[in-house]
Amino acid sequence: MQIQRDLKHQIYVEWQQGPHGFKRAWIRRASPDKDWAGTRRYVNVVRVESLGGGPAGSSTDFPIFNNLPDEQVLIAFVAAVCGVTGCQIP
Repeated sequence: MQIQRDLKHQIYVEWQQGPHGFKRAWIRRASPDKDWAGTRRYVNVVRVESLGGGPAGSSTDFPIFNNLPDEQVLIAFVAAVCGVTGCQIP
């Protein structure tokens, strides 16, 4: 699984979901006014047009309630989603 960094220096992973679908998951640090779960860290997921492409919809966030490193959280999240949906782990 290849972890990359975006222009905001947030880590992310992209993968193919089905024959024509692609997803991107990243770790986001929330500002106090947008920290609805009080965790300061969230895994965000969005559909993208292609690997390396921009967002193609709105994102969904999942609060992180542990102290694991960002990379470990992201790898576990993507692996779990791929395992549940039957997609190949990137």
